Amino acid sequence: MVEDQPDDEFVEREDREVGVGPHPLPWPDDTRFDPEFLEHGDRRNVGDEYRYWSHEAIVADLDTRRHSFHVAIENWQHDLNIGTVVRTANAFNAEGVHIVGKKRWNRRGAMVTDKYM
Repeated sequence: MVEDQPDDEFVEREDREVGVGPHPLPWPDDTRFDPEFLEHGDRRNVGDEYRYWSHEAIVADLDTRRHSFHVAIENWQHDLNIGTVVRTANAFNAEGVHIVGKKRWNRRGAMVTDKYM
């Protein structure tokens, strides 16, 4: 059974920050870390093990464990469906996703996960 919750428990806070703030000094001496993220914080939707890493370093690390399979999508009707498949392929560390046909899609549904493949 689900209990009713007071409405104020579900109020979204506009001042809520996602991610982590600036890294405490001294900063790590590792080329994978991005000085901008170390200085200003990392607000991206990445796993904790990749916090403060540059985009290129994350992709390079994922490439060492990437699976060789590709996913093909044939002209689905809704962008959200394509984004869902792209996010799932990323979760399984697929090597690539191919959209077959003339369908253009809104990449927002992938929530930037297409950048890590």
